[in-house]
Amino acid sequence: VNTIYETDLFTPLIKKVESLSDTKYGAHIETDYAVRAVAEHARSATFLIADGVVPGNEGRGYVLRRLIRRAIRHARRLGIANECLGGIAEITIRDMGSIYPELRNHREFIITTIQLEEKRFNQAFTSGYAVLEDALQGKNKLEGELVFRLWDTYGFPVEMTQEICKERGIEVDFEGFQSEMESQRQRARVSGKFTE
Repeated sequence: VNTIYETDLFTPLIKKVESLSDTKYGAHIETDYAVRAVAEHARSATFLIADGVVPGNEGRGYVLRRLIRRAIRHARRLGIANECLGGIAEITIRDMGSIYPELRNHREFIITTIQLEEKRFNQAFTSGYAVLEDALQGKNKLEGELVFRLWDTYGFPVEMTQEICKERGIEVDFEGFQSEMESQRQRARVSGKFTE
């Protein structure tokens, strides 16, 4: 075969994403990229959670959270509005569980962790993405203040904002974002000081 995605390790996952999204793998390069991303990221998340990693803001937990969020974003691009990663994790556990018994041993924990993170992020994605879409209309540069507001108010990840903008050829004012972050830190320091 030409790619790893055509091997028996991935074809069941690809077929699951096809059925969830009502798309056909191999028909369009952008759709194929999204299908592969959903399949690969869900599979990787399954293995990470089986190894005891949970979504977080630092280290391996941060990597896991980003994998799950990117999978959700690509699932949305394919028209999958509902939680879907748990079903893909189930296939990974079924197909790889005999070789990696920790997948079967931790099945409940894996599925629950993925579903909780997916549910949590879907709420942030829905509200933040609508704001981002409105803001991107007719622009070639996204203001740092808006990037900060998306992150601070809606929990919309900065990396995802950057990725979406990059795909559309829109520059991100990252310095402006950093400035807003520093302003927030200073406000937090001032409000955190106690008076005698």
